[in-house]
Amino acid sequence: MTAKERVLIIDNGSYECRVGWNDISVPELRFRNVLTKPRKDRKKDNQPGIGDGATTMGNETPAEIQVGNDITNIEAVRAHLKSPFERNVITNWNHQEQILDYIFSKMGFEAEPNIGNPIVFTEALANPNVCRQQMNELLFECYGVPSLTYGIDALYSWHHFQHERGKVADALIISFGYSTTHVIPVLDGKLQMQHVRRLNVGGYHIITFLFRLMQMKYPVHLNAITISRMEKLVHEHCHIAIDYKEELLKWAHVDYYDAQIMKIQLPYNPVTATNALLTAEQKQEKRRELAMRLLEMKNRRENEKLQEDEQQLQLLKKLRQLYEQQKEQKFERALEQQQIENLEELDKLISTVSGRITRIKERAVSSPRPNKQVDKMAKPPEGMDQAQWLSELREKREELIRRKQARQQKRQELAKRHTLAAQERMRIISTLARCEKRRKANGDEEDDGFGMNDDDWDVYKRINRHNDDSDSDAESEQLIEYEKILNHYDANIDEGGAASKALTAAENYQLHFGVEAIRVPEVLFQPSMIGSSEAGLAELIAFVLKFFTASEQQRMVEHVYLTGGCAQFRGLKERLAKELLELRPFQSHFAIFESDNHTLGAWLGALVQANESSFNEILTTRQDYEEHGCEYFKEHNASNIYYPTPKD
Repeated sequence: MTAKERVLIIDNGSYECRVGWNDISVPELRFRNVLTKPRKDRKKDNQPGIGDGATTMGNETPAEIQVGNDITNIEAVRAHLKSPFERNVITNWNHQEQILDYIFSKMGFEAEPNIGNPIVFTEALANPNVCRQQMNELLFECYGVPSLTYGIDALYSWHHFQHERGKVADALIISFGYSTTHVIPVLDGKLQMQHVRRLNVGGYHIITFLFRLMQMKYPVHLNAITISRMEKLVHEHCHIAIDYKEELLKWAHVDYYDAQIMKIQLPYNPVTATNALLTAEQKQEKRRELAMRLLEMKNRRENEKLQEDEQQLQLLKKLRQLYEQQKEQKFERALEQQQIENLEELDKLISTVSGRITRIKERAVSSPRPNKQVDKMAKPPEGMDQAQWLSELREKREELIRRKQARQQKRQELAKRHTLAAQERMRIISTLARCEKRRKANGDEEDDGFGMNDDDWDVYKRINRHNDDSDSDAESEQLIEYEKILNHYDANIDEGGAASKALTAAENYQLHFGVEAIRVPEVLFQPSMIGSSEAGLAELIAFVLKFFTASEQQRMVEHVYLTGGCAQFRGLKERLAKELLELRPFQSHFAIFESDNHTLGAWLGALVQANESSFNEILTTRQDYEEHGCEYFKEHNASNIYYPTPKD
């Protein structure tokens, strides 16, 4: 086969595009079917006109459109990604043309004026004529393609399955796409287009559903919950539950939850944690550094002020010299320029500036410079052994910790309704409320003079007597001082404290992925979970089968074929078997088959067709395009049915 006879196969999916030649077994090019254009490229051309005051706007490198694999960090430009598809139909032809430019340049056509090879192109099921018309004009007029053929991705995948397993005339194909799911009946090798039904749920809705669930579950980690991370979770860890309600009941048990939960560690940098994790030495070092910076800023400002004063003093002395040299006209003119009234004001201003300069210089000489010497560590008192002194410090430290923990426990008990502290508090408040009601019932005045006597304020002490001992700054500083001394003399005093704090902080940056693994893909069978009023996949299959007789139904369900990206979910085949067992008559037979390669099935099916001997008969040539119109194409066993647009 010569180079010109090679056929270019383009599986133009709404999620991923696959491109390759018909004489190889795998596509050479695979990329996400999206593009982006940076808002502004800040790189400048080094042109000589920039330094001469030329406008820099004309020297900016124009922003280049990035397509597919050229997008290095897809998450960084997620908000600017563009797709030519609206659901599974091409609607933006400017974007599609840019993607075709990318495809042909990567496949070696960049230097050629026209594309000289036939093309096999996949399209959506029941693709509108206007979309095919635009595609024909683009390929024939813009790229000069000699001939092409269109096919449905699901039927191409079925074609490849038959090539591997043997010819089958009847089937029920379930195609799981990125935006939609189709139930496609095939009888006697022909597509039953009038009975095809679509479910507007696909991989995009599953990923978006997980993205929103995790955002609501972890609102503090919105920046870390990205679409790319959710796509990875869906592809690698989600599965279909055979019995969804039964699986939910399992997740309600703590033991099952602990055994099955998956913890995902988000990026965590302990250095950026709160200041509470810093040791006392680190805090003191930070204070010293801050003091040094403040002093440097102060000295810099004083130096700038000193230079200004010296320049002003030099100017004033020159004015004084003009007077001494008896140059009265120049002296008067200079005084007027400097807005000085007379000689007395000039002398007073010279004295003021000189005094200010002297004070700044004296302050710079006499001011102490902060040093970075470490404070002297406390030592045991005279006559006391070091071991005994450290033992007393440990006891004092433990006592402070116990008091802080006791206060924390009291605060927690007070927040609960059934504790003694909370009940006593409510009893006092209710007693005061009853007294208030009695006072109003007796017709007393609104102002009863409460607060005039100091004893009246004791009621607040009685209410808050379980919470009056709060953590003071003095105790916290004392605890830090104790830990500083003990760490200096005994490095193992709290060897696990810092590590446990860091571990606890890192655990706060974890996502728990559990029941979402079955809840997210369940939208295929229960679209109401995402607010859709459509029927689920099982009901859709039953609805399609009702269009056919009992014998035709039996012929189709003997070959239920699953293809598409979402067909890779674990448990999907078993779940559909369970649903079909409930739908089909008692003791009736059915069989479910899967594609050998769910993502490449359509491209491999087109490869099989391109290598058939009758391939040239199904090609739509440029002559056919010019003779029959822009929307015309030749039908075949994997294509849509051609319905010409009615003429007015």
